Amino acid sequence: MDRQLLRYELRLLGLKVILPPVLVVLLFALLGFILHVMGVNVSHALVACQEMFLPLVVGAIVAATSLYDPALELQLALPTRYQKTAMRRFMLVTIWACIVCFLTNSIMFFFQLAYQPAQLHSWALPMQWLGGQLIWLAPLLWFMSVGFCITLLTHSISASGAVLGGLWILEALFIKNLLPTNPWLQPLVLFPTTLMPEASFWLSNRLELLVMALILLPINWWLLRNTESLLKSASAE
Repeated sequence: MDRQLLRYELRLLGLKVILPPVLVVLLFALLGFILHVMGVNVSHALVACQEMFLPLVVGAIVAATSLYDPALELQLALPTRYQKTAMRRFMLVTIWACIVCFLTNSIMFFFQLAYQPAQLHSWALPMQWLGGQLIWLAPLLWFMSVGFCITLLTHSISASGAVLGGLWILEALFIKNLLPTNPWLQPLVLFPTTLMPEASFWLSNRLELLVMALILLPINWWLLRNTESLLKSASAE
C-alpha cells in the first residue's frame, strides 16, 4: 500500500476508528484506579475490558465503517474491485485494534494487574504472556468478522450493531448457566477468561473462535462481489 493511499484510508476512517478503543482502555484504567483506592481487586474489571468490551467496540466499528465511503458508487465503477478496498480497511482497523489490545494486555501482565486462565498457570512466564494474548485476540477477530458479515447480509449497520449487542448480552448473562447441560456450546463461549477462568476448555475455545473468524473472511470476500448488495448496504441507513 503506497503512502498516498494509506493517508487517504486513514483520513477516511479518522477518529471514529482511532479513538473508541483508546477511550475504552482509559475508562477502564480510571475504573481500576478507583477500585484500587477502594481496596477492591481490579483484575476482573481489567480482564473484562480486553476480553469483553474492546472486541465489541471494534466489532461495531467494523460494522459501521466497512462499507462507508462517500464515493462508493464511483469505486464500484472502477476496474479495481471494491473487495480490495473493503478488506484493506478491515485490515487497518484490525492492526490498530491489535496494537491497542496487545499493549493493554502486556502492561496488565507485566504489572500483574490481571489474572490468567487456569490452563496457563503451569506454563513458563514468557509462554503465559504469549498465550494470554488469546484472551483478546480470539473474541476480537470473531466480533470483527461476524460484524462485517452481518452488515453485508442485512444491508444495515443498525441491524449489525443490534445483533452484536444481543450476542454480547446473551453470552454475558446466560452462556455460563447453559454449559452444564449443553457442552456443545463450549466453542461458542466468547468470554471464558472473565466468566469462567477455571474452564478446562479455555485453550481449545480460543483456537475454535479463531478458526471461525478466519472461515468468515473468505465468506465476506465473496459477499463483497455482489455490487447491488453493496449499494443497498451503503444506502440502507
